[in-house]
Amino acid sequence: MEPETDHDITRLIAAWRDGDVEAREALMQRVYANVRAIAAQSLRRMPCGTLSPTDLAHEALLRLLGADLRWTDRRHFFHVAAQATRQVLVDAARKRLADKRGGDVPHVDLDAALTVAAPESDATLVRVDAALRDLALHDVRRAQTIDLVYFGGFNRTEVAAALDVSEGTVDRDLRLARAWLKTALEA
Repeated sequence: MEPETDHDITRLIAAWRDGDVEAREALMQRVYANVRAIAAQSLRRMPCGTLSPTDLAHEALLRLLGADLRWTDRRHFFHVAAQATRQVLVDAARKRLADKRGGDVPHVDLDAALTVAAPESDATLVRVDAALRDLALHDVRRAQTIDLVYFGGFNRTEVAAALDVSEGTVDRDLRLARAWLKTALEA
């Protein structure tokens, strides 16, 4: 995204925070494609047979609309969007895990079943979410780095800019966070 657009998004966030309802609509129109791209990236990494990228983006945006309006700028907004996307995926996984023995789950034909996420991947996603929340208690920046890369679809340059660190720091944070998460998930 070019700097002028970054500034426009930051300006719209400030106007919305100050009570301008039209700024909210303009902001949502301006960021929709980015939030949908975040959703598509998340679904590539964490397949979820019950959500499309559009569904995931819409649910994440609904959560953003109901969130506290204390975003400071474009970077902060997209970080919160990545977190909202992760939470929608985790909530969907929890629901599928709760319904895995029947309940309100509709009958699925064998051909359609191939596109549904496996219960093991749902359980893993819920465990990853818990481990990320625990990591955030110990090291917020490393948890944010994982969020931005895996749930936000940011590349290392974008993560560095979003967190105001060097790309080398992003690489180190990713290595250490992955090792920490691997240890937490194996425990």
